[in-house]
Amino acid sequence: MYIMGTADYPISGTEVKGTLWHCDKCESFVSIHCARTLCEALCPTCEDTQLEFCGNFDSILGRRFVDA
Repeated sequence: MYIMGTADYPISGTEVKGTLWHCDKCESFVSIHCARTLCEALCPTCEDTQLEFCGNFDSILGRRFVDA
């Protein structure tokens, strides 16, 4: 697991949303869990490629994502 920006890591009790992204260059799938809504993200593998948004876990799994 790769965690970016640990200084902005959400505090306990903050609702975290899970989203799924895809990189067309390296064909990676990346899940991002964040308290804020993201409009765009860069691939952590390629480091310069824009990721394509696939959906949030609510719509993909048909239920809410819960931080365990």
